[in-house]
Amino acid sequence: MDNTYKANKYRQPLFEIVGMTSTELTFAVAFAYMESEQTGNCCWVLEKLKELSVKKDLCPQVILIDRDLALMKAIEIVFPRSINLLCRFHINKNVGAKCKQHVVNDLQKTIDTLWMEVVWASDEVEYGQRLHQLEQACVDYSGFMNYVKDTWLTPHRHRFVGAWINRVLHLGNTTTNRVEYTHWKLKQMLGNSIGDMVKCWEVMNNNLRLQLGNIRASFQKSFYEVEHAYISPFYGYLRGSVSRVALRCIAEELLRVDYVGTNKKICGCTLRTSYGLPCACELGRYALGGIC
Repeated sequence: MDNTYKANKYRQPLFEIVGMTSTELTFAVAFAYMESEQTGNCCWVLEKLKELSVKKDLCPQVILIDRDLALMKAIEIVFPRSINLLCRFHINKNVGAKCKQHVVNDLQKTIDTLWMEVVWASDEVEYGQRLHQLEQACVDYSGFMNYVKDTWLTPHRHRFVGAWINRVLHLGNTTTNRVEYTHWKLKQMLGNSIGDMVKCWEVMNNNLRLQLGNIRASFQKSFYEVEHAYISPFYGYLRGSVSRVALRCIAEELLRVDYVGTNKKICGCTLRTSYGLPCACELGRYALGGIC
């Protein structure tokens, strides 16, 4: 979910909600023009989104946004059971900019690397170790370290650090790049920012039709085209029933089986928790005659 601007002559922010198909294509869920970006307006949009659900109690498992405090509050109110993740790309960009303000040039690259290791930490033990290393490197830069902790890590680490988000079914989406690309494509089709609501709707509708055609074609490809890599009997029950993207993920995970075996600790089970697909230790048990 994200807002974009300069998309209509009334200067109203355009709020876009997108999702991802099993074939890794983006689809539009909803558009909404907002009078302002206050919590009440965000709640109204999310309530309308809830009304679109076919099942009354159905809510998004995971919602990915930028650090918009009003929207975050609205998500807590309207979708209290949803997990709210924050865009890693924008967090890293903000931290990098703050690093340039506080840290001497010679150390900036080192600290950027240490920060990324904190963000990508695979478990809480590694997170603690990486954070300690970052603190040691920033011993003379308390302003930068206070910013990192107070703005990001203390309140929001569970929304973007690997140790926590790898337990969440995010399907590989850790940035808002999908919705930002949708913003860009829509603006390309609009041509300018002075259109009225009718023109904007026509462009949105055309964009939706294009999306639908591409999505249908990708599903057909998964149903009927078999890649050479997946002709093995191992994939027999999966071909034509799951997307080729899922098959690719499983094939890549199979490469870890010899190293992981059936050891959950070594495996980490990230593919199971973040994609809902069998991870290396499960595939290892299957290979030994168990049930996957």
